[in-house]
Amino acid sequence: MLQTLRAFARIYRNSAAGRRGSAGDYTIDYEKFLRAAKLADGDAREIAERELRIAESQSAGLFRIDVHPRSADPLRLRLARDGGESWLFSHIGEESPAHARHTLADFFTRNSLITVPEPWRQPWTRWFTELARRALHGDSVQPFRRDDSHGNHALATALAGVLNWQGESLVRYASAAICGDSKQLQTLEPRLQTALREITGSSSLEDFGIFHKPRSLTFHGPLTLTLAGSSIDFSVFPAPVTLSTANFTTATHLTTSANSCLTVENEDTFHELAATNPGVLLILTSYPGTAVRLLVERLPADLAFHHFGDSDPAGADILRDLREKTGRNISPLLMTSHRAGKSPGQPLAGHELKTISRLLDGNPTEAERLHLQNLITTGDKGAFEQEHIPVQKVWAALANATPPQD
Repeated sequence: MLQTLRAFARIYRNSAAGRRGSAGDYTIDYEKFLRAAKLADGDAREIAERELRIAESQSAGLFRIDVHPRSADPLRLRLARDGGESWLFSHIGEESPAHARHTLADFFTRNSLITVPEPWRQPWTRWFTELARRALHGDSVQPFRRDDSHGNHALATALAGVLNWQGESLVRYASAAICGDSKQLQTLEPRLQTALREITGSSSLEDFGIFHKPRSLTFHGPLTLTLAGSSIDFSVFPAPVTLSTANFTTATHLTTSANSCLTVENEDTFHELAATNPGVLLILTSYPGTAVRLLVERLPADLAFHHFGDSDPAGADILRDLREKTGRNISPLLMTSHRAGKSPGQPLAGHELKTISRLLDGNPTEAERLHLQNLITTGDKGAFEQEHIPVQKVWAALANATPPQD
C-alpha cells in the first residue's frame, strides 16, 4: 500500500496545494493519477486500486475515493484539507510539506539573527526575514533551495563568512577558513553573488576582500611611479608591464607625459596596440577591478580618457561601468558605429536586449544612444569584436578624437 500512497504523496508534494497549502480539499482525477504514477495498466493497476481502497478505509475519512453516484465508478482521489496532509505523510513515514515549509522558515529566521558588519546588518535581517515569509508561503527562496538543508546551511555559512571577512586574501585561503573546504566558495560563488547583490548591491567577492588571483593590472606607455623617494620610468619598457595593486599605496605618486589614456577591453588587441604605441598610456581592462581604479584615480585630473572595446551591448556596459567605477569622463573610441559582418548576422540575445534597455535608461551620450537603438532596430550585432579593426585605424581615430567634455 505504501508504494501507491508514496506516488500520491509525490504528486501532491509538487502540486500548488503541496507547495503552498490549500484552502480546500486536494483532489486529483482518478485516471489522471494512475497515469501519472505509471499504475494505469495490468497488474500494477489492480494492485494500486486495492491499495487505494485500503488506504481509504484506514484514513478515518481523511483520504477518500469519490465515485459516480449511479455507476460507483471512481472519479477522483480526495485528501481532506484539515488533517489529510498530516495523515498521509505520517502514514508513509515522510516529512509533510507543511512541516518542511516551517522548518525552512525557522532556518531563515535563525540566520536573520546572525551578526554581520554595518552597513549590511539591517539589509541582512530584512532579507532573511523575507525569505522566511516566502518559505512559509511556498514561494521561491532562491538562491537557497527548498529541498537541500545541507546546501542551504553551507550557503548561509559562506555568506556570513564573506560579509565578516577582514583584510584581503585569495579565494581558496578564505574558503578554507570560512567553509573548512578550500574549494567551497568557488563552488557556491554563483549563488553567493545572487545573495550578496540582494543584501549589499554588490555581487563581487573582491568587494569583500576575497580575490581569485593577486590583484594586478597591465599597462603600457609613459608612466612614472615614485615610492619612498625612488622612481621607475615605465616608458622605457618595450613590452606591457603587470604590477600588483600593493604597489599602488596611498604613498605612491604617479606621473605621465601622455596626453591621453586609452583603456582596452580585450587582451590580444591590447598587446597589438602596445607593439606600436606612439606614446599613449594604455590600460588593459574590461569591468575594472580595484587595481585599475587605484591607478586611474592617481592619474592627472586633466588627462583625456578614451575606451576601445567591442561594439556589442556587453562592450557598452563595460564602458558604463568604467565611468561609474573610476569617476572619469571616458569617451568611446570606434564603438558607436555598426560594423558590417558576414551573413547571416549575429542576432541579439534576450539578455542583450535587457542590457540595452538598462543602458538607455541611464545617461548615454547621443552617439551611444543612437548606436544602441540601431542595434535594436537591426537586431544584428555585426562584426562587433574590436579585433576586426586594424591597429592603424585605432591610432588614427585616437589622434582625431575630441577630448571628453566634463
